[in-house]
Amino acid sequence: MRNLNIFKKLFFSHTIIGLLAIVMLSAIVYVLVGEILIQRTLDQLSSINILKKELIENHFFRSQQNLEALSLEDKFLHVRQRLIQEKKTEGDHDLSDLYNICRLYNFRNLHLFDADHTQLFSTDSAMYPDGLMQRVETVVAKEPNRLWIIDASPAIGDKQTFLFYYVPIMEDQKRAGIVLVQENFEKIQRILLETTGMGSTGESYIVGDDYVMRSTSRFLLNAPPGSVRVETDAARNSFKDLSGRGIVTDYRGERALSVYRVADVPGLTWAIISEIDLSEAMEPIIRLRNYLIAITLIVLLFILVVTYFVSNAIAQPILQLREIIVTLSKGMIPSGNRRITSSDEMGQMANAIYQLTEGLERTTTFAKEIGSGNFNTSFTTLSDKDTLGLALIHMRDALRGMNERELKSARERAATLLEGQENERRRIIKELHDGVGQLLTAIRMRVDALEGNTVWKEEIKGHINDTIAEVKRISYNVMPQALVDFGLEAALKGLCDTVRKYATFTIDFRYVKEFEHSLNFEVNIALFRIAQEGLNNVVKHAEATHVNLHLLDNEDEVYMLLEDDGKGFDMRAAGQQGGQGLRNIKERAKLLDGSAEIHSSPGEGTVVEVHIPVV
Repeated sequence: MRNLNIFKKLFFSHTIIGLLAIVMLSAIVYVLVGEILIQRTLDQLSSINILKKELIENHFFRSQQNLEALSLEDKFLHVRQRLIQEKKTEGDHDLSDLYNICRLYNFRNLHLFDADHTQLFSTDSAMYPDGLMQRVETVVAKEPNRLWIIDASPAIGDKQTFLFYYVPIMEDQKRAGIVLVQENFEKIQRILLETTGMGSTGESYIVGDDYVMRSTSRFLLNAPPGSVRVETDAARNSFKDLSGRGIVTDYRGERALSVYRVADVPGLTWAIISEIDLSEAMEPIIRLRNYLIAITLIVLLFILVVTYFVSNAIAQPILQLREIIVTLSKGMIPSGNRRITSSDEMGQMANAIYQLTEGLERTTTFAKEIGSGNFNTSFTTLSDKDTLGLALIHMRDALRGMNERELKSARERAATLLEGQENERRRIIKELHDGVGQLLTAIRMRVDALEGNTVWKEEIKGHINDTIAEVKRISYNVMPQALVDFGLEAALKGLCDTVRKYATFTIDFRYVKEFEHSLNFEVNIALFRIAQEGLNNVVKHAEATHVNLHLLDNEDEVYMLLEDDGKGFDMRAAGQQGGQGLRNIKERAKLLDGSAEIHSSPGEGTVVEVHIPVV
């Protein structure tokens, strides 16, 4: 967690908390509902178990009551006496009553014995099972003169449930015989097989104290009752604690909810057990578990989505601020849209940092402008106490003053230099005019005065005239007298006329004067030299066919346009080669607080635009 950013910390912590809360709540609900469901199922099983126990007990109680009533009527005594005295068995009215008793009370069979256990009568054609009388005598040994219910199943070993009512036949307070009435166990079985309220796996069955099932298993219908052994915790506890309930492993090896109690029937040691498979009992809680898992997944997905957006909403401003602060710590100005629209403390802090960043950005831009020499740039401080902003403004003003002084000084030096150059040009012209010119004129006059070969004299005079013309051309180039005598327009017109004489292109010269004022000599000489430099470049390099030289003299400035349709040139290459002519044009304009712009590209000709302010 230490190395995770704030978004991941928020996202994981909220998700884990939400997930734990859901899982814990689901587990609590699952356990509580499961416990309640188990208890309710056990309660239901307990009610069914008690009901079946009471039905079975009542059945045996009624049968005992009926048999005791028959004994009090000496019904069995009379039959025994007649059987012993008359040996009649067929058509005897008393014997018919015995059959009727079996049908009336739904007994399976009735066996009549004398005191020596000699069978006198039986409604069953088969002989009574071996060992039956030994079992009977063992059970009734302590009180042979009362009615007993005898479970003879273990003694007979015939994999059936044999229940007999032992009814003593009393005569003069002595046992004169025995009646064994075989109970119809199907009646008990029907009570046990009734599965109302027990689902598809519930059943009730009877287990003897020998842990052998007396009834038929719902799941083992083909197994005789005596063949199923039920030595389970339910059976063992039944004969220890008499009643109980819980989760046990039944005789099939299945986990089951079990309710058990001992039947209250004198003579029988039976436990009545009611059970239902735990899987069926837990089926609703299994469905509930599946629902809880599905709901948990849905809620978890919802938590993930909500947590993502909430964490992002909380963490994003913090991460943006961290990014801004880290960027600022590296001396860089953050870029991009960094606005945070929230109005809480985080939003207020973010907006304060943004304002600081924007202020630093404006301060940096202001410093760059100052560094590039733009001392006219403006700046608004963050506040009246913006120390950095105020210092930069002070520095801008100081640099601007120093720059203006340096420009003034440079212009003065340049003007002095130009003035010196122009003065030197005037001196040279004067020397050429007064010295060389006068000498050449005197030589030509002496040549005229000489006598001799006329052809030779004309040849010498031709050379002298050519020399005088060359001296005039040089003088004009050095300082046109027309500029001094008649002004800029006349000088430029003369320059164009001179160029036309030895150039192959045409020149369109225009001079438009919109405002009547006199230009000083520095402006005139600068514009003349710029035009002269430009035309020389065209003659030497442009290979042009037409040139425009236009001047517009208005109230504020003099604008000069010099353009040609020549081959043009690569300005970057020309700049790297250090073209002196183009640099002279710009410097002359700059010295007069003006500007010169040169536009050219290969095949597109060249345009020179000059702006000279008029003071």
